Formats: sequence, structure tokens, C-alpha cells
Amino acid sequence: MAENTFEYRNYRGSIQVDTADFSLSGKILHIEEDYSYKADTFEELEVEFKKQVDKHMQACLDAGQTPPFQEKISGTI
Repeated sequence: MAENTFEYRNYRGSIQVDTADFSLSGKILHIEEDYSYKADTFEELEVEFKKQVDKHMQACLDAGQTPPFQEKISGTI
């Protein structure tokens, strides 16, 4: 069975396929901010998703906030 989401550090991300041009994209789910990613292959899409999760977590830390899906993390990602 195929998964339609990625999971990393308790975050989930969508996987979308545009059948017109077969491009791949997605976004981090269940957060207010828009963290999107695009790639040419599913493997690359997963890498881009993980980069966006790390970026979101660091942005939370930089703003003095606790990332929403992480119980304990250090001061840097």
C-alpha cells in the first residue's frame, strides 16, 4: 500500500502529484505557516520535506517558541 504522507520528527507532510506534468510537491501538514517543497523524484521530495521540517523547527527556536511536534530539542537543529 502506498503512503500519501511523509513523516519526520513527528511532522507529517503531503505528497501531491500533478498528472498534467507529473511534477511532485507537498507541504508540511497541521501547522499554520506555509512550508512547501517540490522535487523531480519521490526520494528528492522526501529530502526536501525533511529540509523544510528542519527549517520550521529552527524558525520556532529562533522565535523563542517550542516546535509543535517535538517534545525536547536542543538549541539548534
